[in-house]
Amino acid sequence: MIDFPIVKIGELIKSGEAEIQTGPFGTQLKASDYSDHGYPVINVRNVGFGDIRTESLEFIDDRVAEKLPTHRLMQNDIVFGRKGAVERHGLITGAQEGWYQGSDCLRLRFNSSRVNPKFISYFFRTQAHQDWMMAVCAFGATMASLNQDIVKLINVPVPPIDIQNKIVGLLFAYDDLIENNKRRIALLENMAEEIYREWFVRFRFPGWQEEEFEKGLPVDWSIKKLSDILSLQYGKALKNEDRAEGSVPVYGSSGVVGFHNEALVERPGIIVGRKGNVGAIHWSDVAFYPSL
Repeated sequence: MIDFPIVKIGELIKSGEAEIQTGPFGTQLKASDYSDHGYPVINVRNVGFGDIRTESLEFIDDRVAEKLPTHRLMQNDIVFGRKGAVERHGLITGAQEGWYQGSDCLRLRFNSSRVNPKFISYFFRTQAHQDWMMAVCAFGATMASLNQDIVKLINVPVPPIDIQNKIVGLLFAYDDLIENNKRRIALLENMAEEIYREWFVRFRFPGWQEEEFEKGLPVDWSIKKLSDILSLQYGKALKNEDRAEGSVPVYGSSGVVGFHNEALVERPGIIVGRKGNVGAIHWSDVAFYPSL
């Protein structure tokens, strides 16, 4: 196993190979400064896991932007949220260059030929780093918060730049494949929704022309309560350390979170998230264990 050099972000800042910038203070960027269009401003809700979430963006116009030149973002900048989801970060792409960091964000910029920011971004997406961030930022606080001093303490691996570039190229190819599959899944989901509306809302299902309708429904259809056709049951907590090796899928609100050797439900069924991803719907073709 090759041991790569480990460097603190603070050391890179001290040597001029990186710089850090806290978002504008409230006096620099007030709620009244936002407008309906203009330059997008990235706030903590827009910071994902290596990406920028473009839902619910806020904007500033030229007049406000001119006052915030140090907060203008460049490609390959890394943006952190300062409160709450401190384990997340967003890597600025070419399409987002010229956007602005919001008051509740920190910006990290690398100025070094020996550091590929995309490589650092992939490192920030590792579970070990995210666990470290949450542990340090949440220590002794009711809400996790991040500041420049904590960012300077982050240890990052710095292998030779050619190795960084190869790793980035490989991981980017997988990311691209994942994004393509997500787009295909979204198309299939839209098709399924449209078929459902066509068959069960507009009632133009195959052979509907030959059906007899009464009060808007086919005569041999009936309306029932959900409780008449299925049983509702809470899941049962199953911690990771309590799971035994097996092939039974364990479901949380976000989907399959592991496996166990014993099922709580012995038939196919629907799983609905109660906490976290509230209302998220999952389907299991096999016996499963809902840990909700």
